[in-house]
Amino acid sequence: MSGFARGACLAILFGLTAFLLYCFVTGDLIQDQLHVWSVVWGQYVWADAYSGFLLFSLLIYAYERNLALVVMLFIVTCCTGNMVNAAWLLWRGPDLWRRIQSSSPRYPS
Repeated sequence: MSGFARGACLAILFGLTAFLLYCFVTGDLIQDQLHVWSVVWGQYVWADAYSGFLLFSLLIYAYERNLALVVMLFIVTCCTGNMVNAAWLLWRGPDLWRRIQSSSPRYPS
């Protein structure tokens, strides 16, 4: 995995974590969620986010083959967001990148 990709994952991980903490401190969880669900674009954003969480979980399952781990990561991701996916990429991304490079002639080492 390139240094840029690792840096992007770290930035997303720390940025989303900090923003989540800020939201818990300053926001009203129930009222804010009710407002988001009351507008059509809010519903779309949630549908899009959870579809992404599910797709990323399928990628994790393809790599890990451990359904219990995948379900746990999916649940945590649904509660906290893509910071979990960024952390997983930091953990497994280098090996995934090596596998992609070794199995495809389009990606020279």
